[in-house]
Amino acid sequence: AMSTETTDALAAHMCELVQFYMLPELKEDLDSAPLAASQFDSYHSLLIQDLPKLYDLVQEFLQKSGEAGHDELRVKLLLFLCELTAAPTIYQLRSGQRNLLKNANELANKLSSSWWKSTDAEMLKYYEKKLHKNCWKRQLGAVHGFARYLELRYTDKSRMSTQMLPFALSVGLNLRECFEPAYKQLGVHIFSILLTFSDPKDIQELNVHSVIYEHVLKDAYNMESIEAIEAVWNCLYLCLDHFMDLDAYTWNQCDDMLDRLIHNVSMSSNPKVSICLLQFITQLGYYFTINRSAVKAALATDLNNPDNLAACRDECLSLNASTSYRWAKAILQMFVLESEKLLQGPDVCVELMEQMQRCYLVCIMPIPLEALHPHLPEFYGKFVAVLLECLIVHERAPAVVKIVQRFTNIFSFQLAQKKLPFQLTEFAEALSIIQVKISE
Repeated sequence: AMSTETTDALAAHMCELVQFYMLPELKEDLDSAPLAASQFDSYHSLLIQDLPKLYDLVQEFLQKSGEAGHDELRVKLLLFLCELTAAPTIYQLRSGQRNLLKNANELANKLSSSWWKSTDAEMLKYYEKKLHKNCWKRQLGAVHGFARYLELRYTDKSRMSTQMLPFALSVGLNLRECFEPAYKQLGVHIFSILLTFSDPKDIQELNVHSVIYEHVLKDAYNMESIEAIEAVWNCLYLCLDHFMDLDAYTWNQCDDMLDRLIHNVSMSSNPKVSICLLQFITQLGYYFTINRSAVKAALATDLNNPDNLAACRDECLSLNASTSYRWAKAILQMFVLESEKLLQGPDVCVELMEQMQRCYLVCIMPIPLEALHPHLPEFYGKFVAVLLECLIVHERAPAVVKIVQRFTNIFSFQLAQKKLPFQLTEFAEALSIIQVKISE
């Protein structure tokens, strides 16, 4: 083995190198001057040229130093690897450099697993210095590196410390103030990590879930990107499990979310957005059931298979419908408004209808007809008319025919009762005539 002096000299040399490869501080705040990817060209060529040599040095250092000592280098290396492997970022290495990134990620996973505990305090100190208040806006590397650090550092087995939780929350809140969508989204990503991997006791004590919920719901309006929409609603959904006093019978955070989701669906002109939002409406529709995972599994099956459809229907019929009572009328109206998007193209039609059916099974089916019947005649009248129009517009494309039949079967099943409310009898008869017509 190398003598201690030479290991120390190697470590000191590497500390300087790693420092040199970290992204420099920006000259202006990132939201006052737009960044262009081309600004990072010289940084990229430096990395492409030098990273392989640096990796060799790291391997050499690891063989010689074992697991202990040289804490400064360990911290610097981890900081550098977090910054380098963060994605998506404007400065990340291009896809042509797959190998350099693959090695960086492997190294990050290898080092982090054995080094975290000894470097935790120093890592926190570094990020606290770089990311307080508004100075994060010049620290491009640190801000993305921090989010990557959280991704690598915390797991089900390795929970977030009580020191890190309030700091990560404050960084997330600062990022949300930035009007650049990418940083708002990064803030949500940080929130989701801490809601998932902190000790629930700490979350309760600091009321973290309420703070996040208030902030994120405030701007859960229409966003352009599907990724951003999914991130925001997933984050809000994670908050729900930390509210201790929710019950289905009284208005609660689920209802606030449903209110906003239904509004957003009707405001959106993009069917992909509707499909995404409908999934969350459906998820909230079965939030209060004891066997959430069973419902989720049933909804994930291929409903073209009649057995799957029947199983899914039975699973949904056993749901507690108290949340849905409050929303049935709004959801049925939403379906009618959304139905015009079914005419845009056969693929869109099938994809959107897949989500509508799941939402219908969860949110509408479990409600007894005597409670639902005032809203059904108008809904059936308008919605079934659009289903038939779909067949004509999409020239009886087989996938469209199949899914329209499936919807009419769901309605027939709903109306197949001994004592049907008087207003609904004509619909049961009309549906059976329509079904014969469709299959002709």
